[in-house]
Amino acid sequence: MAAYTLLQLFEVGVASVILLIGVLKGWPPVALLGGGFLIGKAILNILWPEGGSVYRRSLIGYGIAAVFVLGGVIFAHFAA
Repeated sequence: MAAYTLLQLFEVGVASVILLIGVLKGWPPVALLGGGFLIGKAILNILWPEGGSVYRRSLIGYGIAAVFVLGGVIFAHFAA
């Protein structure tokens, strides 16, 4: 297995643990952070067929995920 593949699997594992901790402890911002990491990783891989460097795809994917997390934290703050 390639080193990049192992790195991606490790990143998904860490993000999943963060999401799980946020859900089990009832901490919405932590759960949103874990979900945001997974969204960013998914977008990064979805953009792979489009080409471009991994850095460009990472900026796009994690940028969209940051908007999701920030919006979710703001929504959770006012909904509580």
